[in-house]
Amino acid sequence: MGDDAELFARAEHDVAAFEVLYRRHVRRVAAYAAGRCSSADDVADVVAQTFVRLLAAAGRFDPARGEPEAFVLGIAANVVRDLHRLTTRQRALDARMSAAELLDADDTARIDAAIDAARAASTARRALDAMPPGEGDVLRLVAQGASPGEAAAVLGISPGAARVRLSRARHRIRTRLATDTEKHR
Repeated sequence: MGDDAELFARAEHDVAAFEVLYRRHVRRVAAYAAGRCSSADDVADVVAQTFVRLLAAAGRFDPARGEPEAFVLGIAANVVRDLHRLTTRQRALDARMSAAELLDADDTARIDAAIDAARAASTARRALDAMPPGEGDVLRLVAQGASPGEAAAVLGISPGAARVRLSRARHRIRTRLATDTEKHR
């Protein structure tokens, strides 16, 4: 059906030309991959990817720069290299993931508690920021160590009003935390 240079030029738009290229080079690519891969599945993946990439690169083949077989095997070499990189990254990820298995139940519980506490603190902060100013002010003062009576004196309100505002503020925080906890279950 023609020489490889002509087939490369036509392969991108001519299925028959691509098929001839495939038949001419598939055994060599499979042999190349078999010598560099650790499983039959990897060899099959390399062969398939090589010809997918060849289809996209066929128009760039320049017979003055080398033989068609070298061009095809160069693509195969890139595919094998990419496969090895992917395998290396996958092994590193597997190693990191298995390190999590090295944590005992207490470590896992402490980490889970820290995550929950961080989430609760963020939720409480948002709830406090959304509170009416009077309630938020009393709650902040009490959280800093003031008694409700002392907070009332600072804010210029009666101790009874401070206790009511504190009660409402605490209720808002508990409700917001409970709602947030339900969302994350």
